[in-house]
Amino acid sequence: MPKNSLATKLLKSSFWQYLSSWLDKLIGFISTIILARLLVPDDFGVIAAISLVTGLFHVIASVGTDRYLIRKLEINNYDLNTGWTVSIIMKALSGLGIYLLAETISEFMQDSRLILALQVVSISQMLAGFSNIGMVLYEKEFKYRPQFIVKLISRLIAFVFKISFAIYFHSYWAFIFADLIENTTYVIGTFIAHPYRPRLSLANWKQQWLFSQWVLFKSIFVFLRFRIDTILLSKYLPLEALGTYTISKELATLPSGEIIDPVLRPLYVGLSEIHENPTAFADKIHKALCVLFLIVTPISLGIYVTADNLVYVMLGEQWQSAAPLVMTLSFMLLPGSLSTFFTQALTAMGNVKLIFQFELIFGIIMIVAFIVLAEGMQVDDFAFLRVVIISLNTLLELIMLTQLSHLSFFRICGLMCMPIFSAVTMVYAIIAVSFYITEFKPLIQLLIQVSMGVFIYLWLISSFIYLMRNSFKEYQFVWKTFFYHHK
Repeated sequence: MPKNSLATKLLKSSFWQYLSSWLDKLIGFISTIILARLLVPDDFGVIAAISLVTGLFHVIASVGTDRYLIRKLEINNYDLNTGWTVSIIMKALSGLGIYLLAETISEFMQDSRLILALQVVSISQMLAGFSNIGMVLYEKEFKYRPQFIVKLISRLIAFVFKISFAIYFHSYWAFIFADLIENTTYVIGTFIAHPYRPRLSLANWKQQWLFSQWVLFKSIFVFLRFRIDTILLSKYLPLEALGTYTISKELATLPSGEIIDPVLRPLYVGLSEIHENPTAFADKIHKALCVLFLIVTPISLGIYVTADNLVYVMLGEQWQSAAPLVMTLSFMLLPGSLSTFFTQALTAMGNVKLIFQFELIFGIIMIVAFIVLAEGMQVDDFAFLRVVIISLNTLLELIMLTQLSHLSFFRICGLMCMPIFSAVTMVYAIIAVSFYITEFKPLIQLLIQVSMGVFIYLWLISSFIYLMRNSFKEYQFVWKTFFYHHK
């Protein structure tokens, strides 16, 4: 009974977390689509620069207090009060740091507008520390519904105000004011959602810091690794370029979280249970990779070939300069998805230390590469370098994984051939038909391109899978799973 009860709790908590993640991304995406038509790339550049600064200070202030409390078997009021107090102190120091360094940061990014903007944003940073620590008790009990409701309400309220402010101000201040409202609403909501009333205390700060310091160091390194391109771009190029780059990357890689992850998530399940059986483990990985190639390859090349119309329809005419960037950054989809999958496979094998060492070494290489090459680069150079580095990172991860398991490097390369051939043929078909639909509006053109691409790709790949199903067990798996259901 306890086991079933735990399984039920885990299932329910996963549902609320998954739903929260989806709605959060959906609201953010809809917000971006609407605001892209109300504001200009320069406004998004200012917000992207502010997000870089607040993101770094957020990482510094987030010392893993909630994770410490969740993993502790028994927690008392002293633990909760200390966690709440530490959160207030760290967020206050973070906000104060943003306020005091606003002028220095604006000089680094060569834009005086950031001074006042960062000073106002620092208030939001301070407010975030006051959220009710009692919400952690819900998490320990696998009750994610209250947090989901509070977060959703605060996001929706902020969404309404953000759109309203953008219509009224036509300025990046819409983001700043809406963020202030969202943080205030969330803090108030946490005290309504949970009856616990924390008090200021530092009784157990030493125990929490012993745990939190490693979380802090890792978080800062990860932040620098994945944001080094935008940090340096903000220094050497106008903020308008940063805004275009940020939105282009968001649009080009959107399917990674919205389409690909949910489809592949079931395939990740069970890897840790069979890692001691090298043959079965390799077989499952090969099949999962086969499905990944079949899904990601056409999406990546589809975004590449439809970038012009995609940008026009999704963002508006004033964003047409983003189309070349979207074309380049679309090639991040496949290596990015593969890297995530390889990391999970290595984790299932128990090679956590090896993963950390690899990410540390390659992270340093990435940071150094951007620092050395950034000066004199244009925005499209940043995009190209990002794609090259993530592709190299993924290739080395694949080589490492094949050396540690029974995976076949050449078999994996072979599984890529048919999706790539089908997707490339799809691209040429879309290019060919595009010459005959130029008189139509961009939305109609996009719909025709997508329809043509889906038809060509599905027809080709289905034919290949049928013809090769008896030669490759991975295609046999795909055929039986997705095409043929034997009763």
